[in-house]
Amino acid sequence: MNIEGQSFEKLDRFIRNYMRKGKVPGLAISIIQDGNLIYSKGFGARDLEKMLPMTPQTLIGIGSVTKSFTAMAIMKLVEKEKISLHDSVGKYIPSKPFIDHPEVTIRHILSHSSGFPACDASLFEMFYLFGDYTRICPVQSREQFISHLADAEEFYVFRPGEHFFYNNDMYVCLGFIIEDLTGIPFAQFIQTEILEPLEIFRFAFTPNQLTSHPENNYITGYLHKPKDNTMVPTKTLLPIFKELQAPGGLYIAMEDMMNYAECLLNQGRYRDVQIIQPSSIEELWQGMIDMPYGYGPNPRYGLGWVIDSDLLSHTVMHHGGGLGTSCAFFAVIPELKIGISVAQNCCSDSVAKVGRAALAYLLEQSPKEVLPDLRRIEILEEICGEYQAPYGMYSMNVSQKGGIVTAKLEIDDGHLEFPIMLENCDELRFIVCQSTSVQPVFIEFYRDTINKRIAFATFDRYLYKRKC
Repeated sequence: MNIEGQSFEKLDRFIRNYMRKGKVPGLAISIIQDGNLIYSKGFGARDLEKMLPMTPQTLIGIGSVTKSFTAMAIMKLVEKEKISLHDSVGKYIPSKPFIDHPEVTIRHILSHSSGFPACDASLFEMFYLFGDYTRICPVQSREQFISHLADAEEFYVFRPGEHFFYNNDMYVCLGFIIEDLTGIPFAQFIQTEILEPLEIFRFAFTPNQLTSHPENNYITGYLHKPKDNTMVPTKTLLPIFKELQAPGGLYIAMEDMMNYAECLLNQGRYRDVQIIQPSSIEELWQGMIDMPYGYGPNPRYGLGWVIDSDLLSHTVMHHGGGLGTSCAFFAVIPELKIGISVAQNCCSDSVAKVGRAALAYLLEQSPKEVLPDLRRIEILEEICGEYQAPYGMYSMNVSQKGGIVTAKLEIDDGHLEFPIMLENCDELRFIVCQSTSVQPVFIEFYRDTINKRIAFATFDRYLYKRKC
């Protein structure tokens, strides 16, 4: 398949509509195919106050996409025989909880299959920066961090490989291990062993690195306030805490991520440099455990990667990430030699929608037809609103928050409120989530035959007409 020179007008339009709906200040995206940069654009602003444009060269926090770099760093140490994926974590961090669980290996914590649930010590630090003090975690050092994990012993009920728990804290531990084995800071190892061989020189792991960059091309992050649906600029630059670097601390330009994609798609080789061995790439992309969320029917997590074996009729390796004021999506399709990276300077909506839609357009497919969740999202947006029963006797309000749709009905003795779940996209039928009825109860929505917009809904004995 040769997709170079293809018109990207549909993708451009999709991105603009996505940004309007999600109140996204700025977005950057780059795509390669067969080693050639075929699409690279910035949309909107990296800083609204200063009216600075977002570009593919803008440094954006990619959050947990950093985990793939951390996993690659571990594989480089495996190649140097400094560590084995089969080694017990307790060999490198000889303290609780790891010494009490010698069955937990490096492979397990790379693949979120250790059995340890998230304790979120690394995330608490991020919450504090945004003024959220609802949860307090006494972690200000490596020793306190490990102690925090040990204190959660009562929650370690699954054996390794039994349950998927996405766990940032385990990647913090991987950062500790990399530093101990190499004798240099984690960020320095990533720089010298991965980024510089990839000819990536625009990056940052600390606020000082970011603000002192000679091009001065980095984002102002915007914090989404869901209560009033507003965007608030924040001068806080993450990661301000060192512990966040390994699980999600890299700032990088989308265009430079294409060097990384080229390396992955070329069996670990970038130009004349073999950065990582082909066998290590295979190891990274081996699905280790089923995961409860993904974009295809059978997503599995590998080593720092999500593997969707049947997404858009291809195997797609990908990862997303967010830092509260930025989020990113990175994916490669090895058999088609396609790589894509997209990021934005807020987290009001999932930028993975753009990434997956872009892949669909590249494959000459309609995103809404081949990506069911995008169609579902559109339906949820369509049905929200006010509805009225005949003669104004009763009313129904349909709203959504965080993907959960709620119907609030006016009844004789007050109001009844319950979540509803889309059961059938074609028939616009939603099942009412309640525990008292033996038979399923539905709310069904109908379109106007002329303009095809949602016109009315039925529930129980009533027809509710949508208010204009």
